[in-house]
Amino acid sequence: MSRNLVMALLLGTLAFAPGLATAQEEGASLEEVVAEMADTKAGHQALANYYTEKAGAARKLAARHHSMHRAYLGGKGMNKQAFVNHCKRIAEQQEAMAKEYDALAKLHEDEAKKAP
Repeated sequence: MSRNLVMALLLGTLAFAPGLATAQEEGASLEEVVAEMADTKAGHQALANYYTEKAGAARKLAARHHSMHRAYLGGKGMNKQAFVNHCKRIAEQQEAMAKEYDALAKLHEDEAKKAP
């Protein structure tokens, strides 16, 4: 499912949600509001799809930083190691985030299976 479709579903769900105005006034994020409302199979599956896409985006960012760290290795006249270390740390952080998003997606998939 495309990210745009997932977001359209989430926003459509939110449009009819009681308490949305209150949540927005309190500064709750879209993710917080939707997570609180996810009590149906479709709601949990929409969140699972959303977090699966976020995991993919994090992996792409990690791959980009792995590529940049390799490019910095060939650089001249600069503190290469500082740039390499920076890119490696970001890549590792993004890979860890992808794993967390995968785990969250799995939790919502499991909840979707149990939901009415």
